[in-house]
Amino acid sequence: MSITVGDILRVVAVASWIDGNLNMNVFNAVISGTGGPFIDAEIVSDALTWVVAMYGNLTTACNENLDGSQVQVYVYDAVDDDWDEVGTVAWTWTPIASDDQLPRGVAGLINAKTLDPDVSGRKFIGGIGEANATDGLWTAGIISLMDDFADDWVTAFVGGTSGASWVPAVWSPTGTNAHALSGTTLIGTVPAYQRRRKRGVGV
Repeated sequence: MSITVGDILRVVAVASWIDGNLNMNVFNAVISGTGGPFIDAEIVSDALTWVVAMYGNLTTACNENLDGSQVQVYVYDAVDDDWDEVGTVAWTWTPIASDDQLPRGVAGLINAKTLDPDVSGRKFIGGIGEANATDGLWTAGIISLMDDFADDWVTAFVGGTSGASWVPAVWSPTGTNAHALSGTTLIGTVPAYQRRRKRGVGV
């Protein structure tokens, strides 16, 4: 398999707690521009670089008992309406916050708008330490870090390994369509709660 212009990718960032429980976020991007076909391993390498950049913003704020585990990359198969695996790579991310973690379900929430006003994407940031919340609100410091994360999420880039152009998007399973992000993000000042859900479900 090789990746070509127009392909829709699904990138899953899998972090693990010291007790083995997982913390995951799913990202989508469309390969744009020209060139290709692109080598699978190089696309996976670029996906890892993207995840490292996003989560690197949170290293000082997240609990030391949460570590990066792996990054999984899939490509959308329009014929079978499913996701074909492109590859998986180990992900090293080692948060350093030593203050007590907030309850596992408590998370920062980042919303990203798309060019379609009816579609938006969201990311839950788990593992944040208690020092980042005061009187039931996030501190200015963690909001700034989540804003940096959001910028790295929604900004298009050229992969340093593959040379492919990546355009972050939000996948709509009902419309089987990838919606381009507008670049506008919203970060809630009140901690959100992420309820347990099936693996792989979410945007």
